[in-house]
Amino acid sequence: MRRNLLHHLQILTVVIISMLSLSSCIIVSDEPHYPDTGYDRDLTGMWELSHINGYRVSGYEVNWLDFYGDGWGMYYYKSGHSTYELPFEYYCEYDFDNWLYINYSDGTYAEMEYWFDHNYTQLYLEWYDRGERVTYTYQYCNDPYWAPSALKLADTRSTDIDFGLRPGVKPLEIQ
Repeated sequence: MRRNLLHHLQILTVVIISMLSLSSCIIVSDEPHYPDTGYDRDLTGMWELSHINGYRVSGYEVNWLDFYGDGWGMYYYKSGHSTYELPFEYYCEYDFDNWLYINYSDGTYAEMEYWFDHNYTQLYLEWYDRGERVTYTYQYCNDPYWAPSALKLADTRSTDIDFGLRPGVKPLEIQ
């Protein structure tokens, strides 16, 4: 009887230790994707502007944001028959809402709230401009319809160039 009880206790101990060691591999967290890096991996990829405040955009109003996933990205826009690019740096913060901060290479910056639709195919960027709420809706797109080799701009001030409808841009301080 004692030997049988001891044998069952040994088996039970092995089962409990096995369960604990296997369950320690599972990490469960309610934190957003980017608490340590500052980059939301769901932003990664190419996004095409489709709507401004619920109204469809077309032609030269369309622009693209390409987030590389490492804090860098590229803004693309069309002017005439050419497509231009402008590099940017970005990071994200989570404070009850998702916040996106973009610093463009021309010295302008943008800060906006962002969120996705339920299947992460639409990105919403929202900010206030002169007290009015502005919402840009971007569609995820793997390959834009234009050739990927955009024209790089010469070193000029953004006040000299029309960069299109960049989301949430604050104007440069003219000195």
